[in-house]
Amino acid sequence: MTKNPNWNYPELVLALELYMLHRPNPPGKNSREVKILSNLLRLNGLADRIKLNKTFRNVNGVAMKLQNFRRFDEMFKGKGLRAGGGLERDIWDRFQNFKKLQKASDTIRRNIETKVESLND
Repeated sequence: MTKNPNWNYPELVLALELYMLHRPNPPGKNSREVKILSNLLRLNGLADRIKLNKTFRNVNGVAMKLQNFRRFDEMFKGKGLRAGGGLERDIWDRFQNFKKLQKASDTIRRNIETKVESLND
């Protein structure tokens, strides 16, 4: 099995939006919200012609990514997960304005929908 690619900018923006909606206690891997985001990210991967394996942006990975944001969150009293890339910090710093985050997330969702629809043409 090949290693999954690093999370990219659009994926992290969508994950941060979900985190911020439930800050500082993001939903877990069995939640409806994490399942929906996982499915959206997997669809995006398919649209980008990524060969998906069973772990690509699955519910476990999405839930873990949400936990990574806790390390930046002053509202969270623990430490959060230390793993993760530098892009997470950039996304965190850039999108502390929730309206700006929602606008970016909406644009990303529309782009994913467009890519998925074009696969059916």
